[in-house]
Amino acid sequence: MADENNIMEQIDYLKNLIENIDKRLNLLLKTVEESNETLSFLKNEEYIKSEDVKISIGSGMFARASISSDKVLTPIGSNIYIEKKKEEIINDLNNNIKDFNVTYNNLISQKEKAKNNYDALVYAIQNSRQRGN
Repeated sequence: MADENNIMEQIDYLKNLIENIDKRLNLLLKTVEESNETLSFLKNEEYIKSEDVKISIGSGMFARASISSDKVLTPIGSNIYIEKKKEEIINDLNNNIKDFNVTYNNLISQKEKAKNNYDALVYAIQNSRQRGN
């Protein structure tokens, strides 16, 4: 009985681990999507020609603005931004996306291992209960 309780605790742990990995994967996918949208925006020169640029100032209000085509402000910490050349930002985003993809693949691998362990433990419990009957 003690072994079965231990196995049940392991099953619960693995179930929670799989759920947490799924949450991290979803967050990572959203981050990659946002990064790709930003990258696409920076590579598209049409926004520079637009005379109808608006920025949100909160509460559903917008202000008209112009966009500098050569430099972009990028966050480096708690509400701290530095100005970088657009090409540097594009390079940074490309590197971030590569890193995100590596992390995504690592999480998928971790999830598969956890799922395999989970399945094996569930099988062991079911097998044990069938032998007990």
